[in-house]
Amino acid sequence: MTSSLENKYRVGDYRCICDYSGFKVWASECRRTWDGYFVHKRFWEPRNQQDYVRGRVDRQTVQIARPEQEDVFITSADISPEDL
Repeated sequence: MTSSLENKYRVGDYRCICDYSGFKVWASECRRTWDGYFVHKRFWEPRNQQDYVRGRVDRQTVQIARPEQEDVFITSADISPEDL
């Protein structure tokens, strides 16, 4: 049977608040996350590997570039039924 003093005092340890759960836990049972939170060991998880993925340069230039031509509008007088 454990005494009530074991639950209240540990030599060289102290109580702190878990940043995720808000519970009062022993500091020796906590770990710091990659983004700076101090959490209980059951809430700790390693940093996701996708955070280290770097994008690649995607050159989206046109091989042969020419200026846009002016729009040419035709009227009904320019086309006759025979042209169709």
